[in-house]
Amino acid sequence: MKILSYVSLVLFLYGSIPSYSQEVLSGIEVNHSVREHYRQSFRLKSTGTGMLELPFFDDFSRSAIYPDQDKWSDRYVFINNDYPVNPVSIGVATFDAIDHTGALYENASTWPFVADHLTSRPVNLDYNPADSIYLSFFYQPQGKGDKPQSHDSLRLEFYSPGSDAWTLVWSVPGDSLHEFRLVMIPVNDPHYLDQGFRFRFSNLASVADNRFNPGAISNCDHWHIDYVYLDKNRGHADTVFRDIAFVKTLYSLLNNYNSMPWTHFHAGRTAEMASTVPVTIRNNDIVPRSANRHFSIYNVHENRVVHSFSGGSASLGPQQVLEYDQDIAYTFASASSDSALFKIKAWLSTDDNDFKGNDTISLFQVFDNYFALDDGTAENGYGLHGGGTENARIAYRFKTYLTDTLRAVDIYFNQSLNHMSRHYFHLAIWDDNNGRPGNLLYFQEGERPFYENELNRFHTYYLDSPIEVPRVFYVGIIQTTPEFLNIGWDVNNNNKNRIFYNISGEWKNTSFEGSLMIRPFLGGPPKTAVKEQAKNSVIKIYPNPAGNILYIDLDADVERNLVKYRLFNPVGQVVYQGNGFEQSIILSAFPPGVYFLHAEIGKRVETKKILIK
Repeated sequence: MKILSYVSLVLFLYGSIPSYSQEVLSGIEVNHSVREHYRQSFRLKSTGTGMLELPFFDDFSRSAIYPDQDKWSDRYVFINNDYPVNPVSIGVATFDAIDHTGALYENASTWPFVADHLTSRPVNLDYNPADSIYLSFFYQPQGKGDKPQSHDSLRLEFYSPGSDAWTLVWSVPGDSLHEFRLVMIPVNDPHYLDQGFRFRFSNLASVADNRFNPGAISNCDHWHIDYVYLDKNRGHADTVFRDIAFVKTLYSLLNNYNSMPWTHFHAGRTAEMASTVPVTIRNNDIVPRSANRHFSIYNVHENRVVHSFSGGSASLGPQQVLEYDQDIAYTFASASSDSALFKIKAWLSTDDNDFKGNDTISLFQVFDNYFALDDGTAENGYGLHGGGTENARIAYRFKTYLTDTLRAVDIYFNQSLNHMSRHYFHLAIWDDNNGRPGNLLYFQEGERPFYENELNRFHTYYLDSPIEVPRVFYVGIIQTTPEFLNIGWDVNNNNKNRIFYNISGEWKNTSFEGSLMIRPFLGGPPKTAVKEQAKNSVIKIYPNPAGNILYIDLDADVERNLVKYRLFNPVGQVVYQGNGFEQSIILSAFPPGVYFLHAEIGKRVETKKILIK
């Protein structure tokens, strides 16, 4: 993911050097999800080499990280669900100061520079002005990100095939957060009404001057667009969209964690199992609409639906956003003794005229051998900076339900313009003292921030001597320098009450809302391989863990034409699908992590867990 704004307890005045210590929340400079896609230098399969026909529509609900390559010709913007506030539908295209490789633009400066682009593929606009063609879209500045300054802007250009030239047709200066606003632009100039017409969004950005905290030089100036629609027979008043859509993703069905060891969930299921599923939908129409709501929970390891239920019918007024908690009356259960995996799915039943692409959302609930309070993506960076922080401490509280052994800790450090990997810290474990870190239980010297793109993009720090931890313990670091180390910070899960820092000898609760990307591993060591495939499986996959290619074998008696594949990423989005038997699937476009290959073979269904390295 990309970043939020630079925030600090102390405001840096331009030209002044801070002489005191502080707790800092900053942006990140590298988007690892995007960078890993780029490094593999593989473009997603696309049929978009020819001319597109009207209508053109994209609400970014069917793609992740990169735009749909069947509709767009470049990959600079970031497709995500995390940065917008109350979008028109789930998924937006985010513009900022990070390029298609996932890094801050090389020409980034404190003066405005052209940053991201989003360019349509050629469209057949061989029409007459009387056909009344309009392009519409919604936009929002900032969202959960950084506010674009007044000298920054979001822009739209049209391409004339005849003159081979781009013309600026619309722009808006930087502004603070507001609701998504609709823009309607006629396409009636004969220069554009030709085969090969294109349109292009872009943004002008400018980075903040953080010269006195180089570890916090960050991304900035966020814009988000949604619901891009180009068609004929429209008018300036054609602002009615017959669509009910999800506008937020599903979140963990655990009360305290996004993921936890399966053995600990067994022991603490009464406290941990949520009783409701939070869901948010929106009526984009100007008349009241209704939708039927459906839910299912699928046990991936056992290949079966273990719970399904109806949420009844919801009636929404014009432009209404409905947030509700759906009762689930279920507790996760599995025959597995050490791990479990469930797919939670929610979908809407609407009338035939409703757009269906944004009517389904899903989530994978993972039970392994680690505790996670974050969702695996960093929108910010957290740390301590300035004079007096040479021995400062950061601690993160966890509660277990069994006596267990801590063997390793995962930490995600954001890369900054000036890498902090040469600066050492100590890994530390504390017990509890009335809700704050107490006695130091463990101390491991000589660690440094390490940047890599392995499972969940974390780096694993193994304890030299695994220790038994109490039911409440704290994991964190002790700095050895005053440098800002930039630990990953997740803004979508608020665990402020668990995060403490100590600069002058007193433990204080953090001032910021969010979650540190620190995960303790208990029980056995972190897993680096996937369990063997079931002996009665008719589909075999290898290698697993996989690299750039996943090979597939089917039993000889399986009818190849009956096979359908869908590959899900860790948050339940379909990132690949195909009909008919394929001997291999190219994986190099996908970031490292745990994926799930869902194979339908006639009436038989098999799901394979895949680790992409």
